[in-house]
Amino acid sequence: MKKTKTILLPLGVLLCALCGTIYLSSSFQAYRQLAAYVAAGLSLIVFFITYLLERRQKNIIQKRMDDVFAENSEVAAHLVNQVSIPFALLEQDGKIVWRNEAMQKVFAEPDISRIQPQFEFSAPLAAVSVEHAGSVYQVMSVPVHRESDERAMLFQYWLDRTEAAHYQRLFEEQMPYVALIYIDNYEELSADVQFHKTSVFSEVERLVADLVKEIGGVYRRYENGRFFVVFEAQHLQQMERARFPLLEQAHNIDTGMSMLVSLSIAVGAADRVARADESARQAMELALGRGGDQAVIRKGGGYVFYGGKRQLEAMQSRVKMRLFSKALRQLFENTGDVFIVGHKRPDMDCIGAALGVATCAKSVGSRAYIVLGEQNNMIEHALDLIRDNRAFSGMLITSEQAERIMRPTSVLVVVDTQRIGSLVAPKLLESASRVVVIDHHRRGMDHIDNPTLHFLEARASSTSELVTELLQYFDANLRPPALVCGTLLAGITIDTKHFAFNVGSRTFEAAGYLRKNGADTSMVKQMFQDDMESFGDVATTVRSAEVLPGGVALGSVGEEIKNAALIAAKSADELIGIKGIEAAFVLGRDGNTISVSGRSLGNINVQIICERLGGGGHLTMAGAQMVNIDLEEAEALVRTAIEYYMQEVQEAL
Repeated sequence: MKKTKTILLPLGVLLCALCGTIYLSSSFQAYRQLAAYVAAGLSLIVFFITYLLERRQKNIIQKRMDDVFAENSEVAAHLVNQVSIPFALLEQDGKIVWRNEAMQKVFAEPDISRIQPQFEFSAPLAAVSVEHAGSVYQVMSVPVHRESDERAMLFQYWLDRTEAAHYQRLFEEQMPYVALIYIDNYEELSADVQFHKTSVFSEVERLVADLVKEIGGVYRRYENGRFFVVFEAQHLQQMERARFPLLEQAHNIDTGMSMLVSLSIAVGAADRVARADESARQAMELALGRGGDQAVIRKGGGYVFYGGKRQLEAMQSRVKMRLFSKALRQLFENTGDVFIVGHKRPDMDCIGAALGVATCAKSVGSRAYIVLGEQNNMIEHALDLIRDNRAFSGMLITSEQAERIMRPTSVLVVVDTQRIGSLVAPKLLESASRVVVIDHHRRGMDHIDNPTLHFLEARASSTSELVTELLQYFDANLRPPALVCGTLLAGITIDTKHFAFNVGSRTFEAAGYLRKNGADTSMVKQMFQDDMESFGDVATTVRSAEVLPGGVALGSVGEEIKNAALIAAKSADELIGIKGIEAAFVLGRDGNTISVSGRSLGNINVQIICERLGGGGHLTMAGAQMVNIDLEEAEALVRTAIEYYMQEVQEAL
């Protein structure tokens, strides 16, 4: 039988329509108002009757249901109690007002908050996982509203997921992970005739086999000094707790020469073998970009690093640079404009490298532009010399100018950085169709992806050293101007702290080439001169620095001092020259940005510490920037990062 409202409601609607028709019709002009009122009254009567009938029908149904439950209340109560799923009624404060027998066996306490500390009556009605008495439950909640009782309650039932959680845990523990193990300095080792190639390879494979046996995995060797490993996920924590001792074990292998064996380990943790393999390859690319001799784990979207605390040995092979120089020349020959960008607050290494790349571009007929952002006193003298030199007229431009004149055929060259966040003009990266990266820093997580060409060598002393070699191989007839050579030599000098840190034989060879081609050492000296005020600010900062356990100095530049970031960098340089100080961190505020400069003698890796602060760099020289933060709070964060690093070092001993 159809409901009354399905019959009477359409009738009421028709009467309403009739009211309007009568009122607007010209045929009933004499009586249209009266007829309309009559029709409207009938419509109201129909709607009222519909409402009463619907309410009466609802009450009848409710009474029938109440009678059914009243007659079968004992049966219903018995059924609810006998159901194996735990049920409970909760009040707003978490008190249990009723529970069935299954819930009584699982949880007999009067307050649900004892097992669910985060219980909130008004929380979203989502499934919550609860572990109790060795079992895992999925807890579901449903609000209860009763007309006879104004109290709001929550009906909660627990679904046992213990077995499902057990099999899920087994699946996760037995999930196959992929690891790649490379001898990352294979080319350098093989270049020496004294290298015991066969015995070294055999010893490395023995170490890998022992590791794989310990974690119950399998491995295969492919190419020269490269291994592919598959193991179950449950053993990854074991490897992390041991902090990958394979890295140090490889250093003890007798190579027949002074150079040590350096390994890179990359682990891909994913829910499929193909994804794990891809993650491992990405982790290996990052490990090699950071200089090798470390383990990198990629899990989800994040990375975890182990090792990488040893000073890298100087690079020996020049094959990579020859190939890169040839490819870069071909790229420059097929473009009209070359835009060169560095990092924010550029130093002499950045400016020297940029000027060297611009010289290469000009030698093949391309127009070269160096994009500058915020300047500082450190490079002011060098920029004045560039502006006064007619050969480089119009080369220095702002990021706004570069955005206006850049075309799709232009090439963007990034020097002395590979981090997107540190670029002086990140918008150019989006506009450029071809990107080249030249850098000597260890690779960070926010590096530029898939450049057209890249030369990343963490073992080089500076980017200026790399560009100096680039000039030699770019064109045999290229003779860089004296200004370019002097600026490049200044870049090498500043990054090696006057040839005291991170210096290899190729560093001196590059300096010799620059001196031979007209680099003026007196001009280099002028570029590093301080005024009396800056010298005094550095002395004040050094004097106020605090020496932490382990020989780490921590200081900050006074907020009233100008060019605080520059003073911080120079103060850190001075601090590591003091006896008993192994590393130094100095903070300085410029506007709403606090710059952190880290320096080390080599026993403490300041890059790892600065990475925890969102920065990066080298083992002996690194930095970070923190925005919208108090100087005291920033100093506390640096102190915590130092303490965490020193604790890790102690645990590894």
